[in-house]
Amino acid sequence: MSSLTDSEFNFLLIQIMPNNELENDIVTLTKLQVALGARVTSIQSELSNITIAADTETNAGLFDLLHEATECLLKHSEHWTHVLGHSETFPSREAAQIAFDKSSLKERRKYSAETLSNVEGKIQQQEVSPETEAGEAAYVVVTVLVGTAHDRPLFTAPIASAAALKSALNTLRSMSSDYLMILELLWTPQLESDTLTEGEMASDYADLIAI
Repeated sequence: MSSLTDSEFNFLLIQIMPNNELENDIVTLTKLQVALGARVTSIQSELSNITIAADTETNAGLFDLLHEATECLLKHSEHWTHVLGHSETFPSREAAQIAFDKSSLKERRKYSAETLSNVEGKIQQQEVSPETEAGEAAYVVVTVLVGTAHDRPLFTAPIASAAALKSALNTLRSMSSDYLMILELLWTPQLESDTLTEGEMASDYADLIAI
């Protein structure tokens, strides 16, 4: 299994876009991070297929991507092992963009290579060969960073259970497409043959809560 210093990630990113229903500059940023038992799930290949097929040049296509990603996570709920979630409101788009970039950079620093990206319809792929070791605990970590036009956080209580995570994912899945402003989807490792060990989880995702 590859260490996080050599691992890879996938992402889909859009920038804050005009919203006809937005009457102010308030933006709510929500982060949901889910660890799954990788040996019993195909979520890596499913997220790859979703990302490649996504129409990232239209708002409708981007919303469909968010909807499909949340559906994918919900479908694999029996494999969830850890979670982290928070939602915060910012008074301006500028403040939200700064916070979004900071959160995105924090996650990207845990990886060393992009293996798949779809930004504004431009798909890039890179082959990376994993170094696997048998017998170790295996995880995949999926991160959803999303900015919406809501004037209040999507949730205020800590996400510390499977039930709370399901509720937060359903909130994202059921919101109006007009509220989507910014989105980034990441997961690591990308290849189904690669996973994160117990030690890697402890060192780089120590803030995740076991559920």
